Amino acid sequence: MTMIAKLRQEQKKIEEMISELEKQKREIDEKYSSIMKEEDKIYDEIRRCRDMYQYNKLQMRLNVISNQRKTIEQKKQEIEKKLMGYREELEKVKRRIEYLTPKKWTVSEDGG
Repeated sequence: MTMIAKLRQEQKKIEEMISELEKQKREIDEKYSSIMKEEDKIYDEIRRCRDMYQYNKLQMRLNVISNQRKTIEQKKQEIEKKLMGYREELEKVKRRIEYLTPKKWTVSEDGG
């Protein structure tokens, strides 16, 4: 197996990993937006709340949602870092493939 063939296999694996990570990122973005909506809704309810018992219940819900949001933010950052790394690696592999691929020489019609 030639070096170029190995690099092409590596390129394919990296592209598959990138597509998988992008899929995971979309799922996490959806979860994140739904949690943000829930958090905003709870904040609105807290602002309108006058009952101390209800206020405490809302605060507890808010704490749970807030912790979930923080966890998802961490996952989101991890995936974004991984994506960045894989994209950089893909660019390196593409440059090596381009460098190792023999150039095709063309002769121009003006003889030069």
